[in-house]
Amino acid sequence: MEFNPGNPPAVGQQAIGAANEKFHAQYPGLKVLSYTSKYKNQQIEDGLACEWFEKQGEYKLSPESPQASWHARGLQVLKRQSDGSWKGVMVFPISWDELATGGDVKKQ
Repeated sequence: MEFNPGNPPAVGQQAIGAANEKFHAQYPGLKVLSYTSKYKNQQIEDGLACEWFEKQGEYKLSPESPQASWHARGLQVLKRQSDGSWKGVMVFPISWDELATGGDVKKQ
């Protein structure tokens, strides 16, 4: 399930994929300028893991639009897969901030 501000939740891989395609069709000039993730307090038990995260990024919705920034913090839960990799199963955002005036995707 994916929640995007101003839209109903997208449920399932197919719906999430369609929502992502729709977003990219709306903003064909979208360019991610930077993205960083920091994780702390990782705990693993019985094939499940949880960790606190802090993420931030900078982007432009089009070559003409001003640069915009965002910052998010929260907790995520992951599950170990049979091949040993990890898959995110839940994300609990604590805060999400648009830090610049340009590119306010939430209102569009």
